[in-house]
Amino acid sequence: MGKELRLSGQNFDPEAALQFVQRRFRVMQHDASQLSLALFATEETSVSPPVAWPPVFIGIEANGFYFCDNLFSATEAALIFKQLCEFMLTSSNEIRIAEL
Repeated sequence: MGKELRLSGQNFDPEAALQFVQRRFRVMQHDASQLSLALFATEETSVSPPVAWPPVFIGIEANGFYFCDNLFSATEAALIFKQLCEFMLTSSNEIRIAEL
């Protein structure tokens, strides 16, 4: 079991969020409501090759993200979390983070 969080904020656009996620991360459908995310390997990141269990699952909800860190790769999960927060701050002055 991983660490589950809900990120929420005003003016969240689920369609824009999906487009951001698809452009920024390696995305695979996990189930009907969740996506698995991993960073693209670049020279700046030392990310391990793709594995069967992704570092993060997310769900795109009406006012934010459901985020589940699978406790697989702390560095990669932290970078994904940071980028999701930065995306949310482009449309809202504050975001709320709640542990589930």
